[in-house]
Amino acid sequence: MKVRWLGNAAVEIFDEKHILIDPNFTVEPEKEADIVLLTHEHDDHFREKNYRSFGEEAKLYAPETSLKKFDVDGKAVEPGDKIEKIKVLDCDCYGSDESVSYFYKGVLHSGDSAFFPDVEGVKLIFTACFTDYYEDYISAFKRLKPELVVPFHYDPDEEIDDAEGLKKRMDQEGVPNKLLGSGGSINI
Repeated sequence: MKVRWLGNAAVEIFDEKHILIDPNFTVEPEKEADIVLLTHEHDDHFREKNYRSFGEEAKLYAPETSLKKFDVDGKAVEPGDKIEKIKVLDCDCYGSDESVSYFYKGVLHSGDSAFFPDVEGVKLIFTACFTDYYEDYISAFKRLKPELVVPFHYDPDEEIDDAEGLKKRMDQEGVPNKLLGSGGSINI
């Protein structure tokens, strides 16, 4: 399975299905998505133009508040739901009315939450890197024991200090991690 960071909190997963999460990307996805997932209703996680570029074939799943805010058709999801092999999990994205995280075959996309639900078999975590939450992140990573953590939800040209700061803390704590550039990928 190939996982690629597209800038902001946008991630695409290549497996049995092509999955795109939080379609507000700065780097174009490689192909049309089968499934589009949205974590919450903040503008930096959804750009309608990006979503519409996938046409009618992509199925959109999002919290009800996100569907209403962006006035898009899709299926409302909440923690505990399952979309094919994707688990919808609880999370708490700061300032959000309703938010979820997604877990697919070992890949955890946490939106921009510092809260990570209990889930087994975590291979890769995409995490925001807000400086006020470094210790919360570290605590969660030690609990979940991922094979790799990738900071995201920052602008590599302007906010790299946040990601580098979290990387330094993870290095100090022995948490395996990697910084990716926009468009960078990992095979798991």
